[in-house]
Amino acid sequence: LHLSIRRQRQMCIRDRDSAVLSMGADSDVLITHDPDDGLFIKSTATADNNPVVLTLQTGETDIAADDKLGVINFQAPDEGTGTDAILVAAGIEAVSEGDFSASNNATKLSFLTGSSGAATEKMSISSGGVVSITATTANTSATDGALTVGGGLGVAADVSIGDDLRLLSETNSSIACFTPGA
Repeated sequence: LHLSIRRQRQMCIRDRDSAVLSMGADSDVLITHDPDDGLFIKSTATADNNPVVLTLQTGETDIAADDKLGVINFQAPDEGTGTDAILVAAGIEAVSEGDFSASNNATKLSFLTGSSGAATEKMSISSGGVVSITATTANTSATDGALTVGGGLGVAADVSIGDDLRLLSETNSSIACFTPGA
């Protein structure tokens, strides 16, 4: 099946596994069907620093605070157990942090996950680079809690602790505990 769209623009769609949709006068962008799995998107350009670019664009003409500019959701809508299992389980959203203007397009990236119910924001990165983790999981060892680091942790500036600070040995036994105001 060949479709001619405007002058000199062709799109070829093949009705079979591994079908390829080629775009551009030189077929410089390919979308290939990965049988039983999904899609591959490829830029055929071979020059240095010429990556494939996927841009999500909104058609809104007046972006206000908390407007979503783009969303990627992960879902299993055909899960047989239903209820929570068919809701959006995770997502990434680009959310405006204020009204857009000629000098402002402040936007945060919001990372959503679910455990029982629809996915909600658990972490975000603000336009200023501030990482916020909203989970309130308490820690009982060096391997649990809202933030765990598998390797070393380096901090280049001050650290503020809003509650107890416990230093643990490699066997997770407390070697020191500091409680503010105690």
